[in-house]
Amino acid sequence: MNDFSVIDGVARIHDPELYGTWLDREDYKAAVAQADTPERTAVKRLLIDFEADLARMVRDGTVQEDVVDVLKRYVVEDYVQHDPNTPGDGLDNLIEHFRHVPTGNGTPPPVVNVTLDGDLACVMMKQPLPDPAAPEETYDWYILTVFRVRDGKLAEHWSAFRKMSAPLPGE
Repeated sequence: MNDFSVIDGVARIHDPELYGTWLDREDYKAAVAQADTPERTAVKRLLIDFEADLARMVRDGTVQEDVVDVLKRYVVEDYVQHDPNTPGDGLDNLIEHFRHVPTGNGTPPPVVNVTLDGDLACVMMKQPLPDPAAPEETYDWYILTVFRVRDGKLAEHWSAFRKMSAPLPGE
């Protein structure tokens, strides 16, 4: 059995180790990005690579060293932000927000699907977590986030997260 499969565009992870290694697995990212046209595959890959590069910074604790280069590679200057935990529009505000993202908590969840509709893309990530009602079991936590893509870069973002009770340090 392979450590993952993609069924109807959604990755199914069979080997739990992949949750920690997905961002360095070219075969995994290429399989999740597969689409019906090269253009759609390129947009899906843009989003997967963006999430992988963010995850790599968090996993490796290199946010301070890499955040400017990573975000400038993927995000337009006049970026519009709709996440209540990331105040302000623009690339500079996003960079400042990411400077305060906590690191050292392992690898962020893998992208398991990217759905495209025009210039909008919904990214779905998945992470098994301990079930608070049954601590010996886990449940699948899905994270959905939506981006508008313009000229090969991320131009706008909506998040499904609720506003935190306290902002990240420095904000």
